[in-house]
Amino acid sequence: MRRFAFMLFAGVPSVLAAQGFAVSEHNTCTMGRAGAAAASPCADGSAIYFSPAGLAGLAGKHLSFGSTFIAASGSFTEEFTLQQTKLDNPLITVPAGYATYAVSPKLTVGIGAYAPYGLETKWPVAGFAGRFLGYNTKIHSIYIQPTAGYQVNNWLKVGVGWAYITSKLELHQRVDLSTQQAIPGVSFAQLGIQTGTDFADASLNATGNGFAVNFGAIIKVNDRLSIGGHWLTRKTIKYDGDAAFKQIATNLTLPPNNPLGLPAGTPVDALVLPQFVSGGALSNGPVHTTITLPPQGSIGFAYRIQDNWTLMADYQTIIWGWFATVKIDFDNPATPDVTLVPHNKDTHAVRLGTEYRHSDKLTVRAGYLYHTSASPSDFVTPLLPENDRNEFTGGASYRISPRIVGEVAYQYIKQNDRRGEVLPGAGNTGVYTFHAHLFGAGVALTF
Repeated sequence: MRRFAFMLFAGVPSVLAAQGFAVSEHNTCTMGRAGAAAASPCADGSAIYFSPAGLAGLAGKHLSFGSTFIAASGSFTEEFTLQQTKLDNPLITVPAGYATYAVSPKLTVGIGAYAPYGLETKWPVAGFAGRFLGYNTKIHSIYIQPTAGYQVNNWLKVGVGWAYITSKLELHQRVDLSTQQAIPGVSFAQLGIQTGTDFADASLNATGNGFAVNFGAIIKVNDRLSIGGHWLTRKTIKYDGDAAFKQIATNLTLPPNNPLGLPAGTPVDALVLPQFVSGGALSNGPVHTTITLPPQGSIGFAYRIQDNWTLMADYQTIIWGWFATVKIDFDNPATPDVTLVPHNKDTHAVRLGTEYRHSDKLTVRAGYLYHTSASPSDFVTPLLPENDRNEFTGGASYRISPRIVGEVAYQYIKQNDRRGEVLPGAGNTGVYTFHAHLFGAGVALTF
């Protein structure tokens, strides 16, 4: 069962390893300008994530909240059979909210909730070979961050926040009977079992928590130009949960003269049943692992071309190289522990945004961003079929009343096609495609 244990958790590193699924759409205003905010965050409290220094000088009380709705589409096409399987993702909602209070003209404090790391990929089970690597994968990591920003002098702002992290991991996959050992040295494939025979449904559910630090600074070079940046520290989360296995009836029987020496017609399901009972290799039980949520940071500038028109540009990186090893620890001694060594790459993004205040009520925004992927070419799977991406954004804010601003944004993701695998160990045998439409809606209140 060592092979199965590896398969069950092989997706854990790749669940996280992506600039593409390291969510950056934590605010509708900022989303409209492609996430460029390191030197000039929106004045609605979202600086808590994008640059804590941006809280400094934010007068009064502010409350903002909203959601990003992600409609993703994609497919995998076998290069030999040309069979296409389409991604079956639901509409994914990513909420965020911020509240701030100006203690003095120089000091502003606040608290925010956002999800910088998250993923959900869902594929149909019927007829999709990738179900043996994973057909439904989810991870949600929510950061709840108290923050303070301070105006040091007329040209320097600094800020820092301490984020409490609560994270949940969920993985579902099928198990192929042909890959399992009937007895040592004899696989079920040698007994005539065809490749792609489902005999078990496996799932992992685990939770963990921890703390990280988010800090930043903004320098006002002159009345038109500002430079800023922020850094969110890494945190290794220990996850505790359960692995569960459900037997799937194959209704198959052994052929005559089989290597096991059993009578022809012996039910295969009866042979594998002991694996599911207490103490068996596929019996339910506790499991533990750790995942490093990597550090990330950005640096950028904001230039005020005119009093009502600003241009912004950011560079962002996520240090996936910190994610070196992960050990899967089963309490059940019959299921061997597994140590994985991913080969993830650090990712890089360039974000360009602009904001134009058309009137006292209406502000419009637009942006473009490009980012690289983290998954190496030999580990592109149904769990996370990612590649380099080009993205285009637009948005607007409208002041409904002196205290209420409504915001909308749109983002289109176009990912480059990429060859990948669906069968464990078979290599890259087809092409993954992916694109997504993101819609943002939010409200910002001033008191």
